[in-house]
Order: sequence, then C-alpha cells, then structure tokens
Amino acid sequence: MNKLKLLFFVFILISCSRNEKIIEGDLAFKSIDLFNYYNLDQKSIDEWEKVLIGTRQIKNPSADDVFILNYFDALKKHKVIKSPSIKLKTKDSIIRVYLSENDYQKVKNYNSNDLISNNRKVSLKMNIETRGKEIYYCKELIYIKEVHGETYNSK
Repeated sequence: MNKLKLLFFVFILISCSRNEKIIEGDLAFKSIDLFNYYNLDQKSIDEWEKVLIGTRQIKNPSADDVFILNYFDALKKHKVIKSPSIKLKTKDSIIRVYLSENDYQKVKNYNSNDLISNNRKVSLKMNIETRGKEIYYCKELIYIKEVHGETYNSK
C-alpha cells in the first residue's frame, strides 16, 4: 500500500511539473494589444460581457469574432481574465505572461520611452506555468534586472 501511495505521489509531481518551466526574456512593449478585465470596473466588465453574449448570437460570425470569443473563453477557463499581464520577448517569440498583483507591482512602472532613450532593457527570469494554448502564468518571478540593451517596442 505504501508503494502505491509513493507511486501516486511521484506521478502527481511529474504531471504537475510538465506544465512549468523556467523562462528568461526581456520586458517587451506593444502599442496596440488585446486586453482582459484587469483594472476594469464592474460596469465596464458587464458591458463587455453583453458584447460577447451578442457576438455569440451571430449566426455567421467573422473569423475575428470567433477569435475574440475564443480568447475571452480561454482567459476565463484558465482564471486569468482579471490578472495583470506583460509581454515577454524570449529568444524564440514574444509571449503574454499573466502575473499575480504582487509580481506585477514590480514591473508595472517601467516605461518603454525611458528605457529606449537610455538604451536599457528589463531582463526577467520566471517560473512559468502553461495553462492552455498560449496562456502563460508566472508562478514565481525569480529575478528582474534593468540592464544595458535594446528594449523591444512594436507598433
């Protein structure tokens, strides 16, 4: 019986850790981007929910409508609909990472214009949990450093 418990415990540890990995990258900025409900008041959230409900009732929704519906459904499913987020430029791509409010407070005051004008960038190392297709959540902000370099900024 104890061997069975140990085997079960090891299985749980292995299966949980598959969704987590350490990622390093730089804080990235984008002028136009998708959003979630972070920092919205309840009235604004209710208005958006009405828009989403109306969009669901369209008989032949556009590809953009379907994308938006799937996007908000995924945010809700993975419990990040009200979480703050940042863009992270890794060596392979640029990803959106959702954070706890505490971790977000550590990065929110960096400004792309200040970083660019001073030839600086913000390097981050995080323990990331993948919660769904392209839904990344920072389980632990391991470090944050402002260093010499080019900040990624897209229009």
